[in-house]
Amino acid sequence: MKVTLVVNTRKTEAIDYKHAIEDHLSSKGVKVTSILEENYNRDDFFDTDAIVSIGGDGTMLRIAGVLRGQDTPILGVNAGHLGYLTEVSRIEQIPEAMDRLIRHDYIRDVRTMLHGSVRRNGEVISRGTALNEILVSRRNGISVMHFAVSCDGQELSNYTSDGIIFSTPTGSTAYNLSAGGPIVSPGSPVIVMTPICAHSTKSRPVVLSDSSRIQIRVESENEIVAFDGEHIIDLKQGDIVTVRKANEMTTLIKLREGSFLETLRKKMDNEH
Repeated sequence: MKVTLVVNTRKTEAIDYKHAIEDHLSSKGVKVTSILEENYNRDDFFDTDAIVSIGGDGTMLRIAGVLRGQDTPILGVNAGHLGYLTEVSRIEQIPEAMDRLIRHDYIRDVRTMLHGSVRRNGEVISRGTALNEILVSRRNGISVMHFAVSCDGQELSNYTSDGIIFSTPTGSTAYNLSAGGPIVSPGSPVIVMTPICAHSTKSRPVVLSDSSRIQIRVESENEIVAFDGEHIIDLKQGDIVTVRKANEMTTLIKLREGSFLETLRKKMDNEH
């Protein structure tokens, strides 16, 4: 068995977790490799049986973006603030978690992703995938953006706002939540559309079927589209951004049932 560790060294506790995991897995005869920087690619994981992400939700999102649907399960070890995607949050949990990883004693939690493309003058100029969200927004804080949204060929609405978020159920607890969007259970077959600081009280979040094909026509300049905050593309007036459920998926390792609700409760308790 081979396990690859991806370590966010900006997290102060990450190196301690790394050493504890390496020592435990090596003592069980598991081959362990470690990646300490962000400049890795899909080929680094081609013969890996499992990935252990040591950092936070952002570290896991970067891994998911690199894997682009490769069916290698990811176990999240939290080395910062409480995350929604991570499963291990204390160093004393490492031995049991690694033993279960070796025994394949875990739940494979398959999460949907979003696919986005940018069309300019009839030609697709860029594509990307996201586990959390695809964001269309202004590049700077000077002006608002104007855009028109249609769904499955039918006009939905025209917006004047700071941007709009299209999130998966996984991403509903991220930027979407901060922008006033709803929290959605991870297995729900939906795409959540949430405007950011819309200049109309009638502009509300909309929950769409994940079979929907959504198009955003950009009607102003200085805009961008971002995939999980990583892959960022400059937009021009007249560009069309298409968002749909991706063919690719991300597989997370869950060590217990109901962990999403438990994490959600803890998050809400911490805010009081």
